[in-house]
Order: sequence, then C-alpha cells, then structure tokens
Amino acid sequence: MIAFLVLSPKTLVRKAQETYVDPRFVRDTDRYRGSIVLYHVVRHRPYAGSMTQWLKTKASAYERKHKGTFIEIEGMDEQHFYERLDSGRRPDAYSFFSGTLYPDRLREIEDMHVPYREGLFQTDRCIPYSYSGYCKLCKSQDGSGERTYYANAVIAARADAASNETTEDKADVLYLDVRRAGDLIRFKEGFALSSIEPIDNFTDAVCWIGVDRETDNEKTAVILDFIAFLTEPETQQSLNALGLFSVRNDVRNVPPEPILKRVFKTYDSVLTVDPFAWNANYDALLEDAALAADGDADARERFGNRLRECLR
Repeated sequence: MIAFLVLSPKTLVRKAQETYVDPRFVRDTDRYRGSIVLYHVVRHRPYAGSMTQWLKTKASAYERKHKGTFIEIEGMDEQHFYERLDSGRRPDAYSFFSGTLYPDRLREIEDMHVPYREGLFQTDRCIPYSYSGYCKLCKSQDGSGERTYYANAVIAARADAASNETTEDKADVLYLDVRRAGDLIRFKEGFALSSIEPIDNFTDAVCWIGVDRETDNEKTAVILDFIAFLTEPETQQSLNALGLFSVRNDVRNVPPEPILKRVFKTYDSVLTVDPFAWNANYDALLEDAALAADGDADARERFGNRLRECLR
C-alpha cells in the first residue's frame, strides 16, 4: 500500500498528460508567424469591392484559427497592379483573373486534390477558387429590343451582338457578367422585370490564386494552407451570395436570386481557358471581336479560331 502511494503519482501524472493534452491546442513551433501580402487584382468592376471584402473576411477567419499569422489582402485594378510591380513592390501571393499574369511570375505549387467541376482548366502554377459567367439581360420579358449594350467586345462576339449603346440604361438588351446583371436587377429602376438567359457555359472570369516565384518556402507553406481553406466546402458555399460559382463539384450552387436559376444551372458544367494563353491572346481577341461586331466576316473567323486555341 505504501509502495503504491509513493510510486503511483508519477505514473498517474504521465498518463494524464498523455490522455488529456488536446493536440489541437499544441502550437506548431515550425509554422511561419508574421504577415503575408496577397494582391487581389481585378479587370472588371463587379469584382473590385465585394470580392476583395470576401477575401478579407476569409483571411480573418483563417487568422483566428492560426494565431500569429496574418493575411493582408490588397485589392486593386490591373493598372495599379502593374504600377506596383514596376516600382518593385511584389506580394507574396496573387489572386487574379484569367489574362492578368504570365506563368513565369508564379512558382509551381502542389496538387490540392480539390474535386473540381468539369471543364475548369488545370495548371500547376495556380489554383482556381471561384468563377462567374455571362448572360443576356432583356428589359422586356420576350427578349425584344434593338438597342444592345455589351461590357466588352469578346462577350459581344460570342453572343453575335451587332451594335452597342454607350450606357446600360439606354439599351433594351444587355450582354453582361452575371454579377453585374444581378446588381442591375436588385438596385436599378427599369430592370426589375427583366429576363435573363445564359449566353453559353464559357467563361474567362475565373479567379485564380498563386504564389510569387520569389516567396520563400515558409511563407509558401502557409499560403498553400490558406488556399486549401478557400477551397473547403464550407468556404466555397459562401461564394453564391456574391453571384459567383463554387469550383467544387460536390458543392451545390444556389442562385442568390430566383431569376438566375437557369444561368446557374448552365454553369454547373463550365468551359474555361488557359489563364496564361488568355493573357497572350486577349488584345487580339478584342480587336477581332470589335471588327466582327461591325460585320467583318474574316475577323469573326479569326476570333473563333483564337478562342478555340485558348481552350486547348
């Protein structure tokens, strides 16, 4: 009895430590602690404010799970972005749309094993984490009207739009990004009774995330962990509220407005481009698309050939 009382406390304490120390609360001393800068670069207005805020919200949620790590999200348009690069201000990581970066600016990253939707382009330089699409918005229910508006000539060429009004308000038929169409219906008078249908299931509006080629291994490990967080099902489900689609085939896309149901259904299966080929061909695509909208048959053929090249 005396021997038990003398010897058992050490054993009991050791066993208690083994049993009750929750590994979730053990700090990983090898993990990078500090700030990581991520540039969110946009080409089109609908993705400037709300998408940047979405990323900031997710970064805050990530930081709460990883004390001592800070993800600084800086949103900007392409012009501001290129000015920063010219002045030598490089981030640790980039969130960007197809056609913004060349592959040599990014380091290769590992496969994240995300169950992507069919049709999303795959590359070892960046990870897609959201996408949008394009639609035909008609102020009349029957889709009639001669005055058209399109956000850019590439959309117009795909939709065979032949003319262009200078403002959205003057047009009867508009060819727009789904995000912008949703905003018009919700917030602008004259669009409340509009009808919407998808142009097709093609999109260049894919948002990618990648790591700068000069980012060190410690920071890269954290960035990859943050990317994994952005592509988790729970995180992906919150994209629909912005009018965006989840990249995961096991996440059901639910439209924020009933009128977008058909568009969301069409984009469940998506056709996307090589983000870097889109960069190299975008200016030529715009030029040919503008000519095609004016009735140039040769330009229309060139446009179609260039577009098919980006899909290979």
